Amino acid sequence: MNKKFEISETKEHGGVLRINDAELADEFDDFVNEDCYVFTEVKFKAECVCFYFGQASCVEKIRDLVERFVSKS
Repeated sequence: MNKKFEISETKEHGGVLRINDAELADEFDDFVNEDCYVFTEVKFKAECVCFYFGQASCVEKIRDLVERFVSKS
């Protein structure tokens, strides 16, 4: 997987995707909202943009979304 993407899971937020490129994160946000209709909460941090998928998400499904996004780009 591309090093610009980091997927993790937390008790508080469920699945989390961190993207360390703001422009790429904006493109990913458009992709999940317009092409996939996936709801996320987005938080902008100094070094990255975090997408929170919630407790019902899983790392494998987030990885699938990222792979679809990368192959489309």
